[in-house]
Amino acid sequence: MKISGPGQTKGPSKTAKSGKASKSDASFGDFIAKDTTGAAPSQSTQSIAQVDALLAIQGAEDPTAGAAKKRARQRSTVILDELEKIRMAMLSGTLTIGHMIDIADVVASHREKIMDPALTGIMDEIDLRAQVELAKMRVALGVQNSA
Repeated sequence: MKISGPGQTKGPSKTAKSGKASKSDASFGDFIAKDTTGAAPSQSTQSIAQVDALLAIQGAEDPTAGAAKKRARQRSTVILDELEKIRMAMLSGTLTIGHMIDIADVVASHREKIMDPALTGIMDEIDLRAQVELAKMRVALGVQNSA
């Protein structure tokens, strides 16, 4: 079975060229000739370079900020270690007044170095709880000593 297509295709049509340029062609050529002589330099690349320089400066890490982060990490480790000691002492039944005084001292010594309000609130809660437990222990010891 033979499949025949839509028919023969026609080749490109031939157009007659006249030696003259049309009126619109001449004005377009004049327009191009005028604009190529007075090209102005681009100013946008200079401002982009300035913005890139500012971003690079902002991206550079401040050595003092790195040291501050390291100190904050060390303080948080000390506080968490003290809290873990208290937790283990409570679970084993060996919690002493010394444990509570230690955590109260650690919290008090690091409170003024904290700028985050949420973290300051947590530190306040830890300090309050430590003070309450100290008061309970002192009352319990006073009752035991007087008996």
